[in-house]
Amino acid sequence: MQTLKPSLLLTGYFWLIVAYMIFPVVIVIPVSFASSEFLRFPPEDFGVRWYRAYFTDPIWIAATITSFRVAVLSTLISTTCGTLAGLAISRSPQRMQSPLTYAATVPIVIPHIFIALGVFILALRMNLTDSEIALAFAHAAVAMPFVVLITSAAIRQIDPTIERAARVLGAGPVRAFRVATLPPLIPAIVAAAIFAFFVSFDELIIAQFLMKGSETLPMRIWADLRLDISPVVAAVSGLLIVVTTIAMACAEILRRRAVATLAP
Repeated sequence: MQTLKPSLLLTGYFWLIVAYMIFPVVIVIPVSFASSEFLRFPPEDFGVRWYRAYFTDPIWIAATITSFRVAVLSTLISTTCGTLAGLAISRSPQRMQSPLTYAATVPIVIPHIFIALGVFILALRMNLTDSEIALAFAHAAVAMPFVVLITSAAIRQIDPTIERAARVLGAGPVRAFRVATLPPLIPAIVAAAIFAFFVSFDELIIAQFLMKGSETLPMRIWADLRLDISPVVAAVSGLLIVVTTIAMACAEILRRRAVATLAP
């Protein structure tokens, strides 16, 4: 009985934290199906009025497409650079791996507003403000640490003797990597790409600094909350919650599959 009490307390504490974290979702999803003119909880009647308003409003759709374009480009950059960085770190001397990992992942602990200010000053000097490409590169810098962490964890579990055997059998370094190392890494790379996509798609602060003429979806949501507080925001939030949850579940499944595949 004495050993069960701490376990029950920890279990209760865990579910309390989970309930606290999903509480906003519990509020947003029902509100998104309300038919009233104003945001109200609990809703008095239900419908898909505000979802229809989102899909028929060209401003909301344009903002969504802009976010999608930026997120796709950012994902390509961060996934490629982050995977290569993970490989470089794993093949560096043992004493250098921890400092290099810290250097590659330090943007995680830096407040985005500082990164946004630095990127904005650089973009001003290079005349790249209001550029989706500049925004994608800035988002890639924020997303790349997640790619490094996910792919590095997978790379550490790959047996290096397989690639060495391929080299001994006559394969060049690129071919040895392609046939021996890359295939078991693919699930981890795809999982990292999904994380990177949503890091960019949901980012607001850097976009607020860089974009002036066009706007991303988080910028549209922020502008709407400041000026109008339309229930369309709840519908958009509901869609993002569902899509993000499905994508993150897929990423976690891929990550676990990569771990299981690479386990000795």
